[in-house]
Parts: sequence; C-alpha cells; structure tokens
Amino acid sequence: MAKFLNTVDLSGTSVDPDKIMLNINGISGLPTREEFYTNYPFYKYWNNSRNDRLLADEGVNIYIHIPFCIQICDYCFYMKEQIKSKDQVEEYVDHLCREIEMVSKKFNMAGRNVNSIYVGGGTPSVLTEKQFKKILETLHQHHRIVDPEFAFEAEPGTFNKSKLEWLKQCGVNRISMGVQSFDDEVIRLSSRKHTALQAINAIKTVQDIGGFEVNIDLLSGLAGETMSSWVQSVETAMAQQTDMLTIYKMKTYSNTAFFKKGVYNKEIELPTLSDEIMFFEKALDMLLSEGYGLWSTFAFTRNGAQSRYIENTWRNQDMIAYGASSFGKIGVFNYQNLNNVQAYFEKVKKNEIPIYRTFQMSYKDMIAKELLLCAARLLSYRKEEFIEKFGFDYFDLIPEAIDELVNKGYITADRDELVLTKQGVIFGDFVAMTLASSAKKVFAKDAIGFSY
Repeated sequence: MAKFLNTVDLSGTSVDPDKIMLNINGISGLPTREEFYTNYPFYKYWNNSRNDRLLADEGVNIYIHIPFCIQICDYCFYMKEQIKSKDQVEEYVDHLCREIEMVSKKFNMAGRNVNSIYVGGGTPSVLTEKQFKKILETLHQHHRIVDPEFAFEAEPGTFNKSKLEWLKQCGVNRISMGVQSFDDEVIRLSSRKHTALQAINAIKTVQDIGGFEVNIDLLSGLAGETMSSWVQSVETAMAQQTDMLTIYKMKTYSNTAFFKKGVYNKEIELPTLSDEIMFFEKALDMLLSEGYGLWSTFAFTRNGAQSRYIENTWRNQDMIAYGASSFGKIGVFNYQNLNNVQAYFEKVKKNEIPIYRTFQMSYKDMIAKELLLCAARLLSYRKEEFIEKFGFDYFDLIPEAIDELVNKGYITADRDELVLTKQGVIFGDFVAMTLASSAKKVFAKDAIGFSY
C-alpha cells in the first residue's frame, strides 16, 4: 500500500475539467468527491421485506448412494457393483456411516433442517433391516431430521411386506420403483431378473401396506421396444394408479452393455431417435387423456404428488452427498465423491472426506442452471421468481431465443411466465439447453468470458 501511495502524483491544486471528464457510452460525467463508498448495494435500497428470509432455515437435502445390485441392467450407466455377500454390504455401510459423521462435523450440518432424503443406487432395497437402521441412526445423530420427504428406490423382487413395514417405521414415505417396462421380452433384453407380473405384484404390495407415495419409472427406447409393446407398458403402468409415473429417455452410454451389444457389435436392435420421440409423444397423449398432470417434462402426477427432493435440488438448495460416486452441492460448490468403492474406503479409513472433483459455481453458472433445470423442466416458470433471485428479467436477457422458441411452437407467448407447449414438452431438454446456452453466449461477450 505504501509503495502504491508513493507512485501517486499529488502535486498541484487545480484540475482541468476537460482533461478528467469521462465519456462512456455517450454519457459524460465529471468526477466528484461527494460520496464515500463503503458498501453495495447502497443503503437507501435496503428494507425489511425480506427479513424472514434471513432468519429462515432453507434446510438441506441428502442423497445416499447404495451401489449394490442383484443384477446389472444392460442400459445402466450408474456406478454399481453386483452383490456377492452380506459382508460386502456391511463393509460399505460402516464406511458410509463414518462419512456421514465426518461430513456433518466438517460442514456444521447438525443444526440445519433436512428437507428431503433420497436413497438411490444401485438397488437400496438389498439392504437388510439392521444395515438400514444403522444408516438411519447415524443420520439422526448428525442431522436435524424432523419431517422430511424420505424417498427410497426399490426393485421388484428385492422386498416384501416385512421390509416395507420396517421402512415405513423408519420414516420412509416415498417408494420409487424402476420398472422400466411391462413387456417381458423387453425386460429380458435388458438383463433384468423380474417379470412384468412380478413388477405389478410388487407395486400392489407397496400400495397394500399404505403410507407411501409411489412412483414408477419407465424407459422409452429400450432394446426390442415397438410401438405395440410400448403402448402395452404405458397402459399397464396407468392401470397401477401410482401417484407418479416418470418416463425417462433411454440413452446408450459407452460404459453400458447396450452400447457394446447395440452400437458396437450390432447384436441387438435399439430403437431410433425418431422411434423414441414417437414413443414419448404417444405416452404423453395417453397419460394426459387419462387425467394425469404434468409435473415436469418427464414426470406425470396424480392427486398433486411431486418429488420435493428433485425440485429442491433443481432450485439450488444444498444437497449433501453420501456414498461412493454420489453428487452433492454445498454453497457455490458442486462436488462428486470418489466413484470407486475401494478408493472411497481408503479415503474414509484415513478420516478424509472422499471427494473426487468439484466445480465452483459463478453467478452466471447459477443463472444458466436456473434456465436449464427450472425454467424449462418445470412446466410453468414465473418470471417473478427469476427476478427475485437474480434481479432482472430473463425475457430481457435472451429476447431472440425466447421469440424464436415462441415462433417455432416450443413455448407460449405468455410474458409473465415461461410455459411449454406440447412440442416443448416432447423436446424439453432441447428447450432447456437453448435457453441456457443463449444466456451463456450473452455472458461470453463480456471481458471476463464464460465457457466450459
């Protein structure tokens, strides 16, 4: 600081206005020493309308990854291991509980309310009662858990009434089943072990026990799928009258058996992209005609059911990730745990948090994320919500992209909220990427730059 002051020329007492006047973007201005800035935004803009937001606990969400499966599905790209013994799972649970303790203490999680818990995989329903209760006891020791949405993934053939009863006693209130198809040949080509009838009976078992919101997943575009088999699966899914029905697009990733069999070796025939579009459009028409509502561009709801976990994380709430390969977010940092179970064990044994990689979100990243995940995936997105978060209207940020999406029939012309048309729902991720990439291009024009 002293060196800097010594370089300033303080000689002279008069100033020539013509020499020091600024002219920026056509606006001229003389300098002044009238103000003394110590803060931003300036105090005159402060008021008490958001005091409650400061005092409120936004809470956190928890994701727990259980990587073990009784089968390895040919389309699955998630980190998983085939279950070989009870001891294999016991060892994982021990390390998982140790990680929960370390992370909670490191990031002071004990005082923050837990809004939702999601136990995914893999196949979490392979856990025994003792194993699950150990995880739950550790969570309660290190988190404030009062009345969260508590979702648990379960596969047909891996649970019975007894398991469902103790899951309910432990606070689980949402069961999500990855049925994927109700056609036995399509199921067989995916290397899954259950039949369509077993899946139907599993859904009925959950419903008979009661106390659970039930979601089932279908995958559009699996190997062997035809329009006839797809319509049968959708009709069967609707007949189960679950609270939610989610339809994911099957994507062939390079680390899957489908890629080797269908793309590389041509041993099986995978539906084309055009086929998959027709599958989803057909399902959309069928579900809406039967009274299902759209919750997101791929989730259909009855009786107002929704996934609080998904919506909370889309809306940028913190998500604490536990288990190998799990993804989380704390503050402006997105992170992923080590995606190898043995490497995960080694870190935890050393009392080190098993983080593999991180990404620090800038304000621009948050805007792109909001447009990518909320503005297009949630069926209606009020611009007031965006303005409250970011201080400006996204219609003004990317007017050309908005106008083009309106003109080509992807969104309506409503200027108060962003509403997708049927075409926009079918191509929801395309709309989302169009909005987000348009914003990123606007940001990239500044001196700082914006690319990844």
